[in-house]
Amino acid sequence: METLWKAAIVGILTVIFSGTLQKKELMVVLSLGACAVIALMLLDVLRPILDFLKTLRNMSGVDKALMEPMLKAIGIGLLTNISANVCADAGHSSIAKLIELCGAMLAIYVSLPLLEMVLQTVQRLGGGS
Repeated sequence: METLWKAAIVGILTVIFSGTLQKKELMVVLSLGACAVIALMLLDVLRPILDFLKTLRNMSGVDKALMEPMLKAIGIGLLTNISANVCADAGHSSIAKLIELCGAMLAIYVSLPLLEMVLQTVQRLGGGS
């Protein structure tokens, strides 16, 4: 909760200060700086999440080959969302849409091993070769 308060304060202050700037270039730099600061704040939250996922994998007995594509797809989704929103907010909606397309394609790509395992399981259950 403390991280959210800090992020909100950084965001609100950035909006206030960028409203006083005359040059759009400085506004973009200020916004990117605020994004970087907030992202660094999230690193403190990321460690416990990763530790939990590692514990979950160990307790469930799920193979690393199954967990890894899922985590990659989550990372791709987050990065896609953030970068597409930054581009859209900067007025580059066509670039934002291409980033979203790229993220979707990459999520499917990293999920191919999972999809192949599902297909093999369905074939075994159905009596196929």
